[in-house]
Amino acid sequence: MQIAVPVLPSRVFKLRNVLLFTGVLLMHWTLLRPTPADAVFMLVLLLSVLCNPRFNARFVVFFVLVFIWTVCVYFSSIAVLSDREVQFQLLAHTFVVLVGFTGCLVGLTWEERHFETLMNVWIVASCIAASLGIFGFATGNEMFLWDGRAKGLFDEPIAFGAFLLPGLYGCMYHLSLGRRRALGTLGLLICMAGILLSFSRAAVFALFVFTPVYFVLLNRRNLGKAIAYLLIGIFLSCALIGTAMLTSETFQEKVITRATLGETYDTEHGGRYDRYYRSIPMILDNPTGLGMLQIDKIFPEPIHNIFLSSFLNYGWLAGVSWLLLTILSFKVAFQNQKATHSPMATWISFSLLSQLPCALLQQVEHWRHFWLLLGLLWGFKCRQVLAGRRVRPAPPTVYAAAVAVSAN
Repeated sequence: MQIAVPVLPSRVFKLRNVLLFTGVLLMHWTLLRPTPADAVFMLVLLLSVLCNPRFNARFVVFFVLVFIWTVCVYFSSIAVLSDREVQFQLLAHTFVVLVGFTGCLVGLTWEERHFETLMNVWIVASCIAASLGIFGFATGNEMFLWDGRAKGLFDEPIAFGAFLLPGLYGCMYHLSLGRRRALGTLGLLICMAGILLSFSRAAVFALFVFTPVYFVLLNRRNLGKAIAYLLIGIFLSCALIGTAMLTSETFQEKVITRATLGETYDTEHGGRYDRYYRSIPMILDNPTGLGMLQIDKIFPEPIHNIFLSSFLNYGWLAGVSWLLLTILSFKVAFQNQKATHSPMATWISFSLLSQLPCALLQQVEHWRHFWLLLGLLWGFKCRQVLAGRRVRPAPPTVYAAAVAVSAN
């Protein structure tokens, strides 16, 4: 299914790409409401609607699932629309959903080189965000900390750590090709330090579980060398963490505190895990959901799980839509990889996969980077990527070179 729309000149296409890259650079700055990135992404969306050549069936499925989920968010909150905070949250959710649609529309028009440029921009943005978090932890600057944990300019450490993972994977991609080894290694260390200093259990879990798998896939043609480098990397990481624990009491205290599956705010009455358990009968009793922010009147904190949140806050239909979106996203990721064998398809898939542990411990529906990655995954057009690959001409033979010289 393809619906043709007018195509704008290449200058508009390039302007849209530059604006998107600018939005990624600004995405870690979330202290303002609305954020600077929101305005940039809305401009990108406007240009995407105008210069996108066609909508395919995959975009339609993505649009329908996300649209149903969004309608459920609004419908469940009709009774509390007079609340100003509810109005603000609904508007904020709408903005981030539009970021997802923006990513999908942009992805439909991109070739492999555009995704690689995005990856490079994300590396820069990650290094900037991580440096702010590292600076905050080293100096004790509360502007870049939350409860002694690095967060940079994000609202929370878990979002900060999750944002750095795609940048880390981008550095690993360049290192696997032998490109800019000094810069790649430096970026890798900065992003890794930022993730560790966030002390986010979900982000650290993704770092130590998904990163080795991603590294092996990148270097699957030389597994022996890849495994050797991986073991060296694990050894050095453990050595650095051990050294930091011995030299920094603050770091040591945070590691000991966070190295658990359940802190007091997880296991106590009304804690995270208790809220998960108590939410099940509430979901069964409220098929249309409780509504935006209404769970805060029952529990001391939000549910902090995107799947339970969709069912509990926005209703059964929203929960089913989100489950379908998650399951189909895995299918789309496999299709992208199988059809193109593109390292950019692998980067997007693992960047989004690394957000999954965070989604189980947090409501990620307000994360711009999550929606952007989700949209890019669904907008990754295999035919476009394959057609855009430029075949490098083979070097001329000695005979061909002699003929060319004589002709001149």
